[in-house]
Amino acid sequence: MKLLKSLMFFFVGSVTLSSCLNLKEAPTKEAIKQDNTALENMSIPNDWVFKEMDSTQKMEMDWVKEWETENIDTLIREAYKYNADVQIASSRIEQANLGLRLAESRMKPQVGIGASAAYLPVQNAAGPSYGIVNASWEMDLWGKLRYGNKAAETMIYSAEYVQKKLKQVLAASIARAYYTSVYITEQKKLIKEAIETTESMSEFNQVRLKVGMAKESDVLQMEAQIAKYKETLVILDQVEQDTKRAIELLMGRYPKGELAVEEDLMMLSSNIPAELPLSMLENRPEIMISQFAVAQAFYSKEVAEASRWPSLTLNTTFGGANKTLQGMWNLSNPILSIGGGLVTPIFTGGAIKTNIAIQNEQQKQAVLYYAKSYLNALSEVETSLNGVAAVEGRFEQSNVALEKLQRTYELSEKQYQVGNENMFTLLQKQLQLIDESTNQLNLKYEKISQRINLYMALGGDYL
Repeated sequence: MKLLKSLMFFFVGSVTLSSCLNLKEAPTKEAIKQDNTALENMSIPNDWVFKEMDSTQKMEMDWVKEWETENIDTLIREAYKYNADVQIASSRIEQANLGLRLAESRMKPQVGIGASAAYLPVQNAAGPSYGIVNASWEMDLWGKLRYGNKAAETMIYSAEYVQKKLKQVLAASIARAYYTSVYITEQKKLIKEAIETTESMSEFNQVRLKVGMAKESDVLQMEAQIAKYKETLVILDQVEQDTKRAIELLMGRYPKGELAVEEDLMMLSSNIPAELPLSMLENRPEIMISQFAVAQAFYSKEVAEASRWPSLTLNTTFGGANKTLQGMWNLSNPILSIGGGLVTPIFTGGAIKTNIAIQNEQQKQAVLYYAKSYLNALSEVETSLNGVAAVEGRFEQSNVALEKLQRTYELSEKQYQVGNENMFTLLQKQLQLIDESTNQLNLKYEKISQRINLYMALGGDYL
């Protein structure tokens, strides 16, 4: 009885000791940045592009996804549902959740049952038989199992952000391809208009050739230009079909190249704020994935540290034994044992110490990868903002040029109507106007592309 009390006291004490151990928490993003040698040479200009933002502050974010129309949103939602890569990412999240359940199961008692029976042919009698139920429980005295659980938990968060990043890339890819198709549609209209104008100039030159006012080379040059325009139309038709097929493939559809798109590019009207909160950047999926990688490396290192200390396993066995199989279940000869096992490493050839050193190096690498992703994010945002500003400036100047060329064409048309200017000069002015319209179309497309790039750089929908 005294022995049983001692064992119960030992059991309760072990449980209390394991539950009282406070686990260390993984480094926060502030701690990672402070102790990161790869970020020591970086100074973020808070009063320029990035601004620290209190959690109570709100910021209008509609400008981030101004490019997302109802049609594009429908395509993106369909892609989220049927895209194979998204489904694979969802499966990996479920796999990570199952990994956590597996890690948590190691903290629970393990119960097994066994039985044995025999026949003695020489004696022509039943041999001794027994049946037992065995239970064992590894006490987590040093937090080894709980640190393992936390490492498994960070894998779930990391897998979720991998999926978020994938969805962000998928949305941006669909939007780019969609606007490429719209851009090609508008470009084809302008080329057809240029063909009509060039054909009129060619016909006019043929008349001038007959009366000796033009050279044959002028006519041939115009006809060659018409052929080049038509070749461009063939190329654009091919690119348009391939682009639409790419969108359909991302959505899990059969790539027929028959996707309907809008006829005109949208005109972005919103302005980008002069100051952006730094917290916006820190929620980028890549940075969050790097942060969870640091946490996982930290917990893996703690698991390695805990491996230096003794492991304690409590176990109990209950059952019965008898000469006959039927009598075994009557518990006429019961078996009951309660005990524990203590194992501590004494000599491992330096394996434990080496493993701890390896985990330390992996944590250092994870911290440096965090710094790398942080710097890359800053660079991408700065590049995107610079691209947006540059295309805005070019578009503004293109508007001025287009306005002047439009006015020039109108004046030439009036001069032609009163006989002060010939058709050839008027058609030249019209062709110049078409060329500048094509340039402005390119800039409209680039404005949308740069805004999508900025959406990606700032972290997409996960601001």
